[in-house]
Amino acid sequence: DECVRRMSSEPPEEAISYEDWDKAMKKKDEDEEKARKKAKKEEEDRKKEEKRKAREAQKANSQNKDDDSSDDELTESELRSLRGYKKTSDGRTTSYFNREQTEKEKELIGCIKPKKLEEVSSASSSAAASPTSLNNTSSVGSAWNAAGTTWEEKDTSEWCRACLTECLKEATAVFTASNAEQSTYVAVVKEVQSLTGDASVALAGGKKRYIYDFHTSVKYDIIDDGDEQIASGTLALPDINSATTAEEELDVDISGWKKAPSGEGVNLEDAVACQNLLVQDVRRSVLRFVEKFNANF
Repeated sequence: DECVRRMSSEPPEEAISYEDWDKAMKKKDEDEEKARKKAKKEEEDRKKEEKRKAREAQKANSQNKDDDSSDDELTESELRSLRGYKKTSDGRTTSYFNREQTEKEKELIGCIKPKKLEEVSSASSSAAASPTSLNNTSSVGSAWNAAGTTWEEKDTSEWCRACLTECLKEATAVFTASNAEQSTYVAVVKEVQSLTGDASVALAGGKKRYIYDFHTSVKYDIIDDGDEQIASGTLALPDINSATTAEEELDVDISGWKKAPSGEGVNLEDAVACQNLLVQDVRRSVLRFVEKFNANF
């Protein structure tokens, strides 16, 4: 196509080799690329200059507005000058916004200096009960919580275990048989076994809350008029807790006889009746423990 164009032109152009033509085309493309880059750079420079002039004009307008503002409005520099410090009546340097109390206000408020809590008096300390003492009372609230408005809890597990053991050992039952001899059977607790659990007294809202949860079992004997053992067994108390407040609600599980009722004239029904009476007194023993717990704390 290039050869045809050259030959048909007026006047006809001189034919050139392909190599010369290729060089000429490449040079033409390079010149056009340089021209495009130069035009693009000039356009970018022109836009930058326009932006710079616009910023300068905006800054000048802002300064003119500040100078023309009303005298009733404070400038930022004037506001900064107002923030500072001042001297108090006793010569201290403090913040400008710090307010000093008047003598009348100080008199009304009184002394607010922190004070050390007074130690519990020796008389109160001597009257406080030891963990295993069952005859004295013991306070629950601390000196800082005399009103009892803040939650406070005291562990009484050791005291309660000792008290509950003592009460259960006091449980007894007496039954007079209906036979001709009118034999008398006595059921007594011989041992408190495997007593586990804990107890505490909580103080909150000005009221005491007695919390306990124990599990135990007791060994008992049934003896006759001649102090001879005619039977023995075990009673389990699986759930002694503060949610059980009535005698009939307390669970007492009667295990099988460790020693079945035996002996001259011994009647199984009489032994069972004596056993049931002991169960009732064991329940009452637990309630006596609760009463002592409430009375001592």
